Amino acid sequence: MDENLEWRIRAFFDYWRKRHAFISKLDLSEQRYEANVLLWGAFDALSNLWAKEVGKKECGNSSKRIIFDAFLARYGGDVFQLVSLPDVWSRADRGDVSKLPKNVCIFLSGIKRQKNSSSIYKYEDDSDMDARTTRSPSDDLNIDDVVYQVVTNYPDANRDEIEQWLILSRYGAIAYKAFRNAYIHEGQAGKGAHEISSLYGGKERPTYSSWLYSTPPVMGFSVEFMLGILKRCIEQFEPEALTLQVDPVPPRQ
Repeated sequence: MDENLEWRIRAFFDYWRKRHAFISKLDLSEQRYEANVLLWGAFDALSNLWAKEVGKKECGNSSKRIIFDAFLARYGGDVFQLVSLPDVWSRADRGDVSKLPKNVCIFLSGIKRQKNSSSIYKYEDDSDMDARTTRSPSDDLNIDDVVYQVVTNYPDANRDEIEQWLILSRYGAIAYKAFRNAYIHEGQAGKGAHEISSLYGGKERPTYSSWLYSTPPVMGFSVEFMLGILKRCIEQFEPEALTLQVDPVPPRQ
């Protein structure tokens, strides 16, 4: 690799490591708002730069929300392959399904949902759970699992159309809408989001503050959790850029 190119790539990621370190040193008891603005702004910048060079074949002319989700799905770990099922149910129930066959819509509106109207509901694995149990990411499904269930039940369904529809209910797309978009444009978490940092497991994963079958979902992505994801994304993005010999910010012509 050209030494100048390697230097530029490493300098780019050194800059983002410094940004990460700066946010990490903030006193979150007093500066959580500032941390959120800087954090979501960092994800916004990195995802868009990634899409222009490394991820351009994958994202093409996709919307910013799709790019943001694709970036987290690529580098953020398995949790960003999850689809929020309450978001799927909510979208299906309100008719946000114009590109999908009616039978597929009905299937998606009930996938892994309550089976009866009593106060105790049964999961598909037959374990009893109270409907007022707070939802957890473990109650959701990987996007590939949902697509597989749909095409298994409806072989004539268009796999690509189903996947593209589901992507808007994936965790990264929800994070974009509820946190990135809100903090950058409005200065606070958006509608359908929560900022309860003390919820159990909130530092290690996204959290729900809504009940098991509530729609639409109320999700949170804490600063502590997303700081770990930002670190992971930087660590994963850098070696790919070096391997591909692609400068995320190519010099101006």
